[in-house]
Amino acid sequence: MKLYIETTIPNMLFAEDAPEKRRATEVFFAWMRICRDDLYVSALVESELALAPEPKRERMARALRQLPLQVLPVTAQAEALANSYLAAGIWTPRSKDDAVHVATAVCHELDVVVSWNMRDLANVRRVARINEFNTRRGLGAIRIATPEEVMDT
Repeated sequence: MKLYIETTIPNMLFAEDAPEKRRATEVFFAWMRICRDDLYVSALVESELALAPEPKRERMARALRQLPLQVLPVTAQAEALANSYLAAGIWTPRSKDDAVHVATAVCHELDVVVSWNMRDLANVRRVARINEFNTRRGLGAIRIATPEEVMDT
């Protein structure tokens, strides 16, 4: 599988307020080091992580450097698709980065976006709306799942 690792994943490695998710994320990082799946982030993930305060920013960057990640560009096609998602009401403008993450994964024909963002991404109803939208435009389907769900497959 081709997995897109969204920004909430490395962020959760250092979340003091969610110990269960933090532990699950630590297990997921260990799993990613040995899994056979192709792992991706985008330039947007890098930009979002650059906004984190030190020393957390460096700790997240170090954790990601230990993975066999490929960095994808956010293409003009992905930006246009994200804007189409917004125009269709799948996300509000406040959540544009979430739309860009998904659009980037769709445009690069990845299989799964891995996220802890349950409200705006790993949400069954939203994924259904995204895939209905994509189908009408001849685009591939995307799955959005938590690390725990990905490791169970």
